[in-house]
Amino acid sequence: RRRRRGEALPAALVQEQPLDEKSAHWIPDQGVSQCFKCQRGFDLFNRRHHCRSCGRIFCSACSCHRSRLDRADSDKVRVCERCFTYIERLVRDTDR
Repeated sequence: RRRRRGEALPAALVQEQPLDEKSAHWIPDQGVSQCFKCQRGFDLFNRRHHCRSCGRIFCSACSCHRSRLDRADSDKVRVCERCFTYIERLVRDTDR
């Protein structure tokens, strides 16, 4: 069966990773001095951004994607490249 737009992903698929926005364990800003992916240092111009899926901290370039998490009523939120790829694959596989 095809998943309708806005319909939540099946629970069995969501359990693997990434986490949804409500349950993601966000890494505290304090003590994180560089992007998790590219290791570019944070400063006044290169700001920290949390991936709303995995909770890790990235620069804007490494967290430029937006995706809906598994809640049907959610808006698109900032996610890292890894989580975006994972979510898009889940959506593609469940739409078949």
